[in-house]
Amino acid sequence: MYNGCMLWLEKKYLSMVVSSLDMAKWKGDTTLNHRCLYCGDSSKNEFKARGYHFVIDQSYIYKCHNCGKSTSSIHFIKDHFPMIHKEYMREWLKEQGVKTRPQKMPSSNEFKFTPKKDIINKSNIMTVDNLKFLMKPCSEVPEAREYLQKREIPEVHYKDLWFTKTPQSLSMLSEKYKDRVLGNDPRIIIPFFSEDNQLIGLSGRAINDSPLRYMTMKFHDDVPLIFNLHKVDKSKTIYVTEGPLDSLFLPNAISVAGSDFSKIGDLKENAILVYDNEPRNTEILKKIDSVIASGFRVCVWNDRRVNDLKDINEMILNGLTSEEIVSIIDDCAFGGLSAKAKFMEYKKV
Repeated sequence: MYNGCMLWLEKKYLSMVVSSLDMAKWKGDTTLNHRCLYCGDSSKNEFKARGYHFVIDQSYIYKCHNCGKSTSSIHFIKDHFPMIHKEYMREWLKEQGVKTRPQKMPSSNEFKFTPKKDIINKSNIMTVDNLKFLMKPCSEVPEAREYLQKREIPEVHYKDLWFTKTPQSLSMLSEKYKDRVLGNDPRIIIPFFSEDNQLIGLSGRAINDSPLRYMTMKFHDDVPLIFNLHKVDKSKTIYVTEGPLDSLFLPNAISVAGSDFSKIGDLKENAILVYDNEPRNTEILKKIDSVIASGFRVCVWNDRRVNDLKDINEMILNGLTSEEIVSIIDDCAFGGLSAKAKFMEYKKV
């Protein structure tokens, strides 16, 4: 909603609340620093000021380097100075050509704020709302839609994938990544959620020729990254792929975002592990041998229609339908001694 031509307006209203912010000062033309109103900043050092407003993609963003809070600067004003925010909205609407009834501006005493010490988000809980400040769903970005269409990703999934031209801005999502170099390659962002719908990580697929095809962010070290786990029906067959995008072609599917399938141990009963079709990859072959020994059912590719096709997306691009691929996987899924025998026939090393 707050586009590039409104940057001057955002700065105007930030300047209006500066006098109510402790330790506030502008550092250069576009960066405002002050003590954080969300966490109160340091209780031991009254001179600590770790809240910052700065510009990303032609809009002001707020980030606290103490509690990790990140939001748009306009939402910051809305949270702490609601009357000022109403005035901002009236002026913003006026700039858009929408007429509103004028109202008297409040005095400074009406919007002063006293920081609270008990509102720090110590559990670092995140939801999809955290993403909305930094990027847009792929369904709303032509560049992202074009990439997904070329890969024939089902359109129903576009709204659940995100797009950013500036991955470096994602460092605001977690204190863990505040000093990391995330680059600025345009990326499709794939969100990972826990079973209770908490945002626990991201994977970013570059859509240019970047040597770093995938970028991964993990917000909780004690929770494994498994794509689509919050939507899967554990009572039915669960197809488990290496890549998240491959999983989008299969029903009731999840992805381990790599080749470590051991992380889905508690789903073993109904899972079929679907490795990429790489019979000459010695590292993948070792892992297949290991999961077979652990009692998993594995798809051991054994159908001439998929010979020389590396993964599910490549199979789709070569004319197979999702239904045909599911049928092939079901026919090639083996466990126990049968899996060992089929695996010996499959590997080419």
